[in-house]
Amino acid sequence: MRDLFFDLVDVLELVFLDPLRYAEEIKEIPFAIAPVSNWLFSILAALSLAVGMSILSSPYTIATLSFLVFGFFANLVMFRFFPFFFGILADYYVQRKGRMSKITYLLLYVRHSVVLFLLFTPIAILMQALGFSGRGSGFYLLLLFLLLFGLNCARGIKFIYELKSRDSILFAFYALGLSILFPFLFNLYTASSVLQSIAGGF
Repeated sequence: MRDLFFDLVDVLELVFLDPLRYAEEIKEIPFAIAPVSNWLFSILAALSLAVGMSILSSPYTIATLSFLVFGFFANLVMFRFFPFFFGILADYYVQRKGRMSKITYLLLYVRHSVVLFLLFTPIAILMQALGFSGRGSGFYLLLLFLLLFGLNCARGIKFIYELKSRDSILFAFYALGLSILFPFLFNLYTASSVLQSIAGGF
């Protein structure tokens, strides 16, 4: 248990404090390269996001509980698949700059970076205490966390691929924007196709 704790601390240190050494040292941490680390971080991040959104969505009723449960599972799916799409897109942009693919390290880095969302609930509690509540507050807080997530991933891209800061930020936010846009486009396509088929049936 103590080794697991120290491994966890080492992963967090590499992701948030010293990404320069991430690609070299992450493979030496058994916990970091095991699938359990990705699942643990995703579960904690999904739970924190769901709880934080529920706290900011007063008044609290019985529907809040179902919102919390379904929100948790929806967030968990997002945190499992979103880093994959983000990593693939970012790696594609980086390879266009003539760099070798390091998708394995980048995917690990992005999946470990989602633990940043663990801070969502504490900040949501603070906002609620200060009188900032409502779904609008949750939306803006989520945008802030996505911005911080993108900036942290940009740091990882910079050091993993040895890029300039400007290029890494550009690639990170290109990938972030497209990763967020895909679900909206898919839902829009699905909704328009269903509506078109219904309209054609009458």
